Amino acid sequence: MGELPRFLDFTRPGNDDIDDNCYPPFLRFWRRYGRHFMQLMGVNALYALITLPVFVWLISLINVAAMDMGIGTISVMGTVLLSIVIKWPPVLLTAFLLASIILTGPATAALTYAALGCAWDRPGMFWAGFWSAWKENWKQALPFGIVDALACFVTLYYLVDATAVFGGLGSVLKVIWCVLMLIYGLIRVYLYPIMVTVELPLGALIRNSLILSILKLWRPLAVIAIGAVLCFMCVAADLVIVPCFLYSFVAFSAAFLTQPVIEQYLIHPNKE
Repeated sequence: MGELPRFLDFTRPGNDDIDDNCYPPFLRFWRRYGRHFMQLMGVNALYALITLPVFVWLISLINVAAMDMGIGTISVMGTVLLSIVIKWPPVLLTAFLLASIILTGPATAALTYAALGCAWDRPGMFWAGFWSAWKENWKQALPFGIVDALACFVTLYYLVDATAVFGGLGSVLKVIWCVLMLIYGLIRVYLYPIMVTVELPLGALIRNSLILSILKLWRPLAVIAIGAVLCFMCVAADLVIVPCFLYSFVAFSAAFLTQPVIEQYLIHPNKE
């Protein structure tokens, strides 16, 4: 059997006699993703396990919202998972959910660091870098994980019950909240990559994330679009792809698209 063309050989290391940078960005993206696919699968499975209680909680809320709107159950698998854990003691359920929310931020920072290493073929031990990033960034990442969970909950609340609670203002509030969530999403795309790349205080981290997202608007919008498409696929496949590659693919996409901007404006701002 003949050898595959070099640009399709995902097993070939990136730092060989032909640099990946000689390929167009699209091919470079898929070469690096394919080369690190198994590592990304592993870290995705760990992240999915850590965030599983939050995921089940949100899926249950989505199912309730869908039934209220007459759509029916969105996720059968989510309903099955919920029917299993609903019989657990409330204290245990609350403990698992709170622990998952608290761990989401540090886990996301570690996942982002691992994705950066894969997206840019950085040398080093994969899992050692993952846990090192967790230890170094957990304090700064922790509040953002809590904000992520609250943002998801409030978004579901506003989209479903805002009109019933606020009357005529409900539709206006929905639009305002969607705009706020879009801005938060743009900031979030840059926030974790900057966090694990450059040491900045909290205010500067948020400010730089906002500025860079505006400077290169298409990049965070592309990441948000990728995440939206994968979430739709997740619903269509009824959670099948969640433990496979949903989280790591979005993190890899964000790492690939944001790191050049971070290097240009934060790491080497004076380099021409």
